[in-house]
This record gives sequence, C-alpha cells and structure tokens, in this order.
Amino acid sequence: MSTPALAPGELLAAMAGGDQRALDALYRGWSRKVRVFAHAKLLRCGLDADAIADEVTVDVFHDLWRAPLRYDGRIEFASWLLTLTRNKTVDQIRRHGKRQAAEVLLDEEGELEQAAATHLEMMAPSPMVLQENAQRRSAVLNCLRRLRNPLQRESLTLWALEDLSVGEIARIQGAVEGTVKSRLFHGRLNLRQCLERWFVQEGGRHG
Repeated sequence: MSTPALAPGELLAAMAGGDQRALDALYRGWSRKVRVFAHAKLLRCGLDADAIADEVTVDVFHDLWRAPLRYDGRIEFASWLLTLTRNKTVDQIRRHGKRQAAEVLLDEEGELEQAAATHLEMMAPSPMVLQENAQRRSAVLNCLRRLRNPLQRESLTLWALEDLSVGEIARIQGAVEGTVKSRLFHGRLNLRQCLERWFVQEGGRHG
C-alpha cells in the first residue's frame, strides 16, 4: 500500500487498523496547515505561539490516532480538521488565562496573511495604478491589518488560503452561511475601499 497517495478518509481508515504509516502520511500532508492556523491565533494573544502551536499540532494528531473514525466524511476534511484545530487552540488559550479566545485575531504579519495577500491582489481597482508587485503586496497586507472585524479577517483568510466554501467556513466559525456571506461581502468591500484610499495617497506622493 502506498499510503501517501491515499485520501485523508482512507488514511484515517488505515489508522483505525493501527497503520503507523498512514499516520505519518497524514501528518506530512496536513501538520503544517494545522500549525500555521494555530500559530496565527496564538500570536495575537501574547502567548508563546511557537511552543503552544507545536503542542496543538501534536494534540490534534494524537486525537486522530486515538479516534480516527471521528471523521465521518460528511464534510470536507480540511474544514473538519481546521475546526478541530480551532477548538484545541481555544482550549490552550483559555488554559493560559486568555479569556478573549473567541475574538482572537489572525496574525497580522503571519503566513496566513501572506498567502491571503497574494490571492487578494486581484482585487486592486486598476492594474495601471500599481507599478510593482512589492507595492501591491504592501497595500494588501496593510489593508488586511486595518480590517477591524476579526471574523471578517478570518473569513477572508480561510477563503484565500484554503479556497474553502461558504458552508465550510460557516462550520469552522460556528455560524450560519448567511452570516459568513455577509462577512465575506463586507470584508471584501472594506478591503477594496482601503486599497482605493491607499492608491490615491500613493498616487499623490509620486505624482
């Protein structure tokens, strides 16, 4: 059996039979996304994000090894895994006395936002305004940081990084789909308005 070629559901089924290779394959394929997601939330709480993100990652895959059949395949594996990661991260934040866990913002300079920035560059009002890729990236990162609503930021980031559907984001956030659609709409609108202001300011400086 070539475990790296198997889908997550198949790997979990193999793990239920005690296949260590299946766990190794699942870890190689998904541990980085788990750690990045947890690290982004922890960093905004003033915690030791590196160390605790490692703990969360180990904890997530330990749970998968102990009960691999918890995943029943009714939703996308990515959505299910990030929901599990979110819950584990919130538990860690509460354990460390940070009760604002429900409103944790994503890391402003972290890897998630970098990926989101690359994907969201297409939202620039006019390609003629931006002369260099570095300027576009700086504009998007700056405007993502300025989004005041943390759930808008998270919705946009999940959409940009993982290409998750509205339904999948709703399950991760524990919200109805209509709420997620509203967050994405207003988040994109706020992002576009911020970019437009940025372009005007930069155009005035260099005009």
